[in-house]
Amino acid sequence: MLTVSETKTGNFEMPPSGPIAGRCSRLIDLGTQESTYEGERKTQRKLLLSWELSELRTDGTPFVISRRFGLSLHEKSALRGFLQAWRGRPFTQDELDLFDLRRLLSAPCLLNIMHTERAGKQYANIASISPLPKGMTAPELSAPPLAFDIEAPDAPAILGTLSDGLQETIIGSPEWQARMTQGDTPPPPAGGDAFADFADDIPF
Repeated sequence: MLTVSETKTGNFEMPPSGPIAGRCSRLIDLGTQESTYEGERKTQRKLLLSWELSELRTDGTPFVISRRFGLSLHEKSALRGFLQAWRGRPFTQDELDLFDLRRLLSAPCLLNIMHTERAGKQYANIASISPLPKGMTAPELSAPPLAFDIEAPDAPAILGTLSDGLQETIIGSPEWQARMTQGDTPPPPAGGDAFADFADDIPF
């Protein structure tokens, strides 16, 4: 089961549990981050995906839920499994060689939201994702979708529009630190930009 704990309670409303239509609204390059899994510390380039849901908060704005992934389409990666569940079919090798992650922006889906409690706090988790069933639609996004790439020329301007927490995460990455050291000139990444391994005109 694909689960995530990105939306916490506090002064925030949680989306209802159950199946909810949504659209991908943000694609955020977080740079290389350190994490601990089963007691082992490792570093990996990370990606944040966000979806606007068809359910609305009490103020009339759509709920948003997010999940972080390692930036990889390796056969055992969480991102690849998640995207294949979203598509409803596996990737072909040609698609894997040419897939552009920006194609996810505005793409509709059906998310199954599950509420869980841990250490006295409630969380909204993405239990699963699938294509929209026939006859079901997802509302259009309330604002243009956003893609943030650390190596892009407009990255400093976009960074200032993100939440304080995301800004702190990105600024702490070695990719951003290298960019600032070089006088705000993007460091040359191994494959071009952060999403270069998946770039071309293949639709999602």
